[in-house]
Amino acid sequence: MYDAGLLGRDEQLSVLQELMGGLPDAGGAMALQGAPGVGKSALLRVAAERARTAGWQMLEVAGRSDDTPFSGLRELLRPVLGTADALPAEQGGILRSALEIGSGPRPETFKVALAALNLVTARAAEQPAVLIADDVQWLDGPTRDVLAFMARRVSHNPIVILAALRSGRTLPGVPVLDVPVLDEPSARLLLARRAGTLPPAVQERILGEALGNPLALVELPEAWRRTGPSASWTHLAVSPALATAFAGGLGEVPVQARDALLVAAVDHVGDLSEVLAAASALAGRAVAVDVLDSAVAALLIRVDGTTLRFLHPVVRFAVLDAEPRARRQAANAAMAQVLAEQPERRTWHRAQSVDGPDDDLADELADAHASLVRRHGVVWAIWALERSAQLTADSATRGHRLLRAAEHAHGLGRTRLTHSLIDEAERQELNDADRAKAGWLRDISDADPQPGPARTRVWDITELSADDPHLGLDLLLSAALRAHGTEADPARRAGIVAAADRLTATSDPRHIAALALAEPVLRGRTVADRLPSNETVWYIPDADGLRLFGMAAHAIGDPVRAAILLRRAETMLRKQGRLGLLSETLLTEAADQLLLGDWPRAAHLTEEARRILTETRQPALLAALTGTDAVAAALRGQPQRAVELAGSVAAWQRTDLIPTLRLARGMARLDEGRYAAAYNELRPLLDQPYEALRWQGFAAVMPFAMAADRGRSRHEGAHILALLEGAARVTPAPLLHVQMPYARAVLAADAVAEELYMVALGQDLARWPLVRARTEQAYGQWLRRRRRAARSRMMLLSARTAFELIGASDWSGRNATQAAGNPLASVTEPLSPHETLIARLAAEGLSNREIAKRLNVSHRTIAAHLYRVFPKLGITSRRELAPLLKPPEPGASDR
Repeated sequence: MYDAGLLGRDEQLSVLQELMGGLPDAGGAMALQGAPGVGKSALLRVAAERARTAGWQMLEVAGRSDDTPFSGLRELLRPVLGTADALPAEQGGILRSALEIGSGPRPETFKVALAALNLVTARAAEQPAVLIADDVQWLDGPTRDVLAFMARRVSHNPIVILAALRSGRTLPGVPVLDVPVLDEPSARLLLARRAGTLPPAVQERILGEALGNPLALVELPEAWRRTGPSASWTHLAVSPALATAFAGGLGEVPVQARDALLVAAVDHVGDLSEVLAAASALAGRAVAVDVLDSAVAALLIRVDGTTLRFLHPVVRFAVLDAEPRARRQAANAAMAQVLAEQPERRTWHRAQSVDGPDDDLADELADAHASLVRRHGVVWAIWALERSAQLTADSATRGHRLLRAAEHAHGLGRTRLTHSLIDEAERQELNDADRAKAGWLRDISDADPQPGPARTRVWDITELSADDPHLGLDLLLSAALRAHGTEADPARRAGIVAAADRLTATSDPRHIAALALAEPVLRGRTVADRLPSNETVWYIPDADGLRLFGMAAHAIGDPVRAAILLRRAETMLRKQGRLGLLSETLLTEAADQLLLGDWPRAAHLTEEARRILTETRQPALLAALTGTDAVAAALRGQPQRAVELAGSVAAWQRTDLIPTLRLARGMARLDEGRYAAAYNELRPLLDQPYEALRWQGFAAVMPFAMAADRGRSRHEGAHILALLEGAARVTPAPLLHVQMPYARAVLAADAVAEELYMVALGQDLARWPLVRARTEQAYGQWLRRRRRAARSRMMLLSARTAFELIGASDWSGRNATQAAGNPLASVTEPLSPHETLIARLAAEGLSNREIAKRLNVSHRTIAAHLYRVFPKLGITSRRELAPLLKPPEPGASDR
């Protein structure tokens, strides 16, 4: 029964296939339940086609029959009424009387239902029968009762009954097949089939308003083609098919209810008291809440306490579409009349009640947009600025207001809307500053996954900032972002820094972020000195400032400070609903947390970003998310997945993501033991003038040193390491400095290696558990090669425990996900991670004081832990630990 034209309906089609596949041996019934337009009728058409192809008897009825009792049943049974004479005389008479074929009083519904069932059963004995009833909620009551009676009794006969009805309506005792809205991939595919030629912003809006409803996804594009472009705040036109499906009962509600529905439709808040007051003003007489009962019964709205809500956006559109423009303007004027205590909303509705231009009202609405952001969210501010632009006579001012709206749309992550607003602004007579601002907005937003050429010349920045310092800083940041993402040549980076030096606002977050992005090594110390301290972060009230400070810390290789700043910014961005900037911030912090070894936090961040990007559809950030997933997979010891994810991102040809993909592939090759391949992947991140290094290069230092050591490239690797020493002397980047001691030790001659390992382990690595673990692992292997077994086992045990606790690969083909193959895993299962570490160290022969010194706790604490460990492991003494927990000797793959 599968129909390739029905998207996202495999489950429902499978259920219907199974039900109808029982014919002729068995029958059954199913009630398809879902919202209007969701596709119940389409599924019934597929079932009907299957029945006709099989040569079965088809009996069909659709709702909207008249209200006469049994009128729907008469239509359903019309093809087989000629065989009613074969029924017992009494039943035949009952059926004729009910269907008005004969005469006499109306019989009982039960007797009619029994006669109808016997009639269909007799016909089905000769030829299986399929009964299909669509829009059952609109059939007369007695017909619905007969359908339910028959549906409960056909399972042992070659009869299938399929009924479709709205959500909230049932046929008692009949199994229900839920028909939900389409999932997003299916909805997007259906929309692409029907509206692939529409502007991207229109497609995104239709997708958002349709809420996965197939009929809306099909009909709204057609209606848009007939009516043409509209502002983001205006309602979408509806087709007759949509109006009938979603608001078929609108014509039957009383006039006063129509007034209330119209007022609610022009508003976006739904406060019941406001709606009734404005409806009273519109009608010229008091409108009470009970007038809405008819609209509730017609499935147009629901009233929840003090709030009125339309059941679907299309219902609201249908209400507005059914009224002339003058009535819609009058409803807005009525709403403005009752909003004296809310001046910003009052101004909004006044602006909808007039025809433009009206510069005074436009100015008032533009001024109100900041208050709308605080009270009602960013979307309202975008609408206000768009409408203000429509009412503005001067072209340059109109363009300026559209650009302000585009800024807000970018903050929301509404990429298509952002570029639509920029397009409209650029059709105006923009001044030089606003034309530059339009270019800046295109640069920082994300409609195209491949970065294009810069739209702002570096030498314009100082000139433009003379009249508008804020614009100058915005342009500076835009230029730095593009230079950072496209690996700009040194001359362009130097030009950006020179322009930054000519600006006076050196403490502005945009200025600091621009320096960090353009020259993270050469200006890293300056940036680090200007970043807020960890103690003052909590007193910074500006989400944008915190985000940019965090971006700067990330760029210069300070993930600890970056994570603190970004986490604070995320809290504010969530409250403000600025999902576009929030998703970018989440991904930046996730990369930092991966480097710091806090992988549960990193996973939480990437999942939140994934949910947001599913909604906002920002292509560049989707690619960045996949790149972050690739790095995480490589760190966790999943090389195949890491390479697959990196390959999927590489297909986008994103220059800015090449370093991240190299890092992921390089670590994946280490996981596979392919050290030469790992070396070749990682070398380009480091083998370049040190001023061109980026954070991915800093992060590559340890895996590069391991790859050079094991891939027989020690001499060349040591030469590249010497070049990195130049960067270490210039920049304070913790991400570089914390890894350099490891690299020096791994690539050093044996005579000095141990001293260098001691230096590496003597650092403060409290926030760098992976660095400590990898250093202990390398030192332990170095010791083992020199037959210093006891010290070697202690280092390797500590490293392995850390890898297991974090969930990281040791880059030797073993990782925490393989614990099932580790004989120690089941033994230590009753223990906490901390107890496991102490027990293993004790099993190696360390005393309580030695363990305490190693873990920076008191020896009494160690004794207390071991006191709890012994009964958990079923032992009574320390000497019994070694047979249980002594680790196996590391294999040859360690080298």
